[in-house]
Amino acid sequence: MLKRSLSIIFLSCGALGSMVAHAADEQRYAIDLTATIPTESFQVIPVESGWINQTQEMAFDLGTRKLQDFTKQFQYKNTSGGIQATLTNTDSKGTAILSNGNDTIPLAVIFNGVTLSKTPSTVVNADDAKTGGRTNLRITQQTDTPLTVTGSFTGQVAMVFEPVVETPVEPES
Repeated sequence: MLKRSLSIIFLSCGALGSMVAHAADEQRYAIDLTATIPTESFQVIPVESGWINQTQEMAFDLGTRKLQDFTKQFQYKNTSGGIQATLTNTDSKGTAILSNGNDTIPLAVIFNGVTLSKTPSTVVNADDAKTGGRTNLRITQQTDTPLTVTGSFTGQVAMVFEPVVETPVEPES
């Protein structure tokens, strides 16, 4: 009887041991996925995917003591009018900034040659938007003055692109 009990215990331990060893060899992964599928009538999307939700570096040029421009291409289309853009996270003056907690570096955000602010601006006219196209988003140091501040600076440029709402002109009677 004792021999039989010991056999059962050893078999149970052996089975548990192999399960534990198997669990140690296990590898698990979680992959976050997103997909944005724009409508045919309105879209403003990056040409190159994968960078939009990741931190981007504005490199510092030691020779000029200025930040290098950050530039990416976007494609756009609006079949019913122009496209306007607005900066949504700015300082009290309406400027995008980098900050190290003590100092700030004002940034210029330029889309299709138009400098963005906290006030909506038309960045693509109705004729160009109707056919669609590509243009650059450019983020630069606001002034051309060499920087005198030091430290690790961070910030976020947030923009909203929307169709320009055009009110129809009523004919005079």
